[in-house]
Amino acid sequence: MIARRIALIATLVLALPAVAQSQARTYSVKKDASSLTYKLKHKLHEVVGKAAPSDGKARLLPDGTLQVAVRANVKDFDSGNANRDAHMLETTDAAKFPIIDFKGVATGVKPPTSFPAKVPVKVKGQLTFHGVKKTVEIPMTVLFNSEKEAVAEGSFDISLDAYNVDRPSLLMVKVDDVLVLEPKLVFEVEGT
Repeated sequence: MIARRIALIATLVLALPAVAQSQARTYSVKKDASSLTYKLKHKLHEVVGKAAPSDGKARLLPDGTLQVAVRANVKDFDSGNANRDAHMLETTDAAKFPIIDFKGVATGVKPPTSFPAKVPVKVKGQLTFHGVKKTVEIPMTVLFNSEKEAVAEGSFDISLDAYNVDRPSLLMVKVDDVLVLEPKLVFEVEGT
């Protein structure tokens, strides 16, 4: 009888990690610890602007599917130059298209069993910017600091022309068509 109880308790203890992993985890972005950075090149200089996301969620399903949704207000991007930022707001029609929005999915994401641990992830989804929706693929590295916190970082390029943005110019020379976007998103399990 005691041997059966010990065997039952041992089975339950061994099954707990599997039960924990069989449940979906929902994460919220920590806005104050996260950033979205853009980089634009001109022949004379590089422009770097940064904003905190206005909202963000991620959901890791038991089958390894990772669903991500992140938004930012175009007006929140700050390059450190108020005149340049005002021109960017005008160029991107921020009054008409105030949000940059990404929704994507990655598959085969296996959360680690020990921490910290890095997991490479390719997120495929839709980026909506300047009223145009395009498919993008973002290579990311997710650093799981613990069971409750993960930091996702990556970098990808978009074409301003493809998003119908009239590229800003300086001294009658337009900025390059390529805009580099670099998300650094800190996610925390909801309810912690």
